[in-house]
Amino acid sequence: MYIKIAMHRHESIIKYFSLATIVIASEIFISLPFFSCVKVKNSPPAVTANLTHLCHTDVQENQWKYIVIHHSATAKGNAARFDDYHRNKRRWEYGLAYHFVVGNGSLSGDGEIEVAERWKKQIHGAHTANMECNRVAIGICLVGDFENGGRPTGKQFESLVELVQYLSRRYNIPLSNVLLHKQVHQKGTACPGKNFPFGELKTRLIQFASKEGDRTRKL
Repeated sequence: MYIKIAMHRHESIIKYFSLATIVIASEIFISLPFFSCVKVKNSPPAVTANLTHLCHTDVQENQWKYIVIHHSATAKGNAARFDDYHRNKRRWEYGLAYHFVVGNGSLSGDGEIEVAERWKKQIHGAHTANMECNRVAIGICLVGDFENGGRPTGKQFESLVELVQYLSRRYNIPLSNVLLHKQVHQKGTACPGKNFPFGELKTRLIQFASKEGDRTRKL
């Protein structure tokens, strides 16, 4: 599907954008807004409860329709560092372009999820060069360079799977609307990199969806 939109520098730019396929699901280790950290054991009920707490907002929620996955293209980083760059260097009013950052153990915990001000205030993202997409797409950034470096850490990947599964279920986002950044047609990007385990992610999400379907049929 191609949607013609106007686009301009910083938090908007003109181009066409296409939204393609992927899927959703399971297991994690989390933290709360920006810098504080609450570690959660891999018990599904505990994980769900803590994700509910983590993703809670006190404002009216946006009608999110997509989830877009990114890498930071840096070996190290965390929400605070990216926020400083986006706020002070890029001069973006709301700072950090993403709604969630998943750490790799460098400047935040391995698999730690940090939540941005944009999420708490339910503000559009600035994580693609397509403002139309940004208005309805949740941006998740994994710390790391998966184009020139390796893959996400095991804990990072588990956190991503669980977070995507939770958000897609909460906002009724179909599997086809969970995207990699490079699937949003705009200025060319390899994000989240050639080493991002896209096939493995799809497999995990399909397995989760299948288990959910089995449980539903038994009820």
